[in-house]
Amino acid sequence: MRAPLTLAFTRLPCPLAWRAQAGQHGGMSRQRFIITRPAEDAARFIAAARSAGADVVAMPVIGIRFHDDAPIPARDFQAVAITSANGARAIARRGAREREHLGRALALTVGPASSAAARNAGFARIMQAEGGDVAALIELAKARLRPADGPILYASGAVTRGDLEQHLGAAGFEVHRAVLYEARPATTLNDAARKALTMEPPGTVALYSPRSARIWARLVREAGLAAEAARWRHACLSANVARALDKVLPEAGEVMIAPHPREEAMLQMLGLPEQAARMEKE
Repeated sequence: MRAPLTLAFTRLPCPLAWRAQAGQHGGMSRQRFIITRPAEDAARFIAAARSAGADVVAMPVIGIRFHDDAPIPARDFQAVAITSANGARAIARRGAREREHLGRALALTVGPASSAAARNAGFARIMQAEGGDVAALIELAKARLRPADGPILYASGAVTRGDLEQHLGAAGFEVHRAVLYEARPATTLNDAARKALTMEPPGTVALYSPRSARIWARLVREAGLAAEAARWRHACLSANVARALDKVLPEAGEVMIAPHPREEAMLQMLGLPEQAARMEKE
């Protein structure tokens, strides 16, 4: 019987320093990764790994479709809640007048990626939640904002988590949710991922959300490659991601969990702190 998954930060016996490693059949091979993030979000991981000499396969298990015509109320919002970089990217795609109007509000974000996207969308004032998730953003809004100062726009996707509307509404805030994008699951593994899963030695799959973990497991099973995928390490952004993976791919061997649910922590766990720091400065 398989032992229960241990939900704790896991570091490999030897840090992944991106040196050539010996394969099972002799010879040397570079580290390899499969990154499952949407294309819009994967660039930093790909650049960091490649700069360290690793091979990276992009297999986005979720694709983003923006709803450019979704209505946004013409209100003077005191704040815009941005729980994903895609929310800010969706606003950046709006017309200039609407972007300028929304940009006068305070952007409430969940992490460095959503903060950077908010800056690119034209927000001059940005307040980032320290916890890195929706719950932390909710607490930040309740602590720093007042319901009497105006409504809050929630720039959301079609699928949400954290019950932001409910919690802020219960605190007296008027919240308007605008569904500005949707995340659509991939229907099949691409050829590069199929090939990578059969190569020696196995590498590391980077998973950033519970939904991504579930989709990844479904795709590898449908491709008949679950056993091959189980030999790969799975690096998870949080314990929730690891739990989701354990439910749908319990045969997965080594599961790593970042100490904090942020990409910097993921990169550091995988031995890329120098590359991550350099990219932050650029």
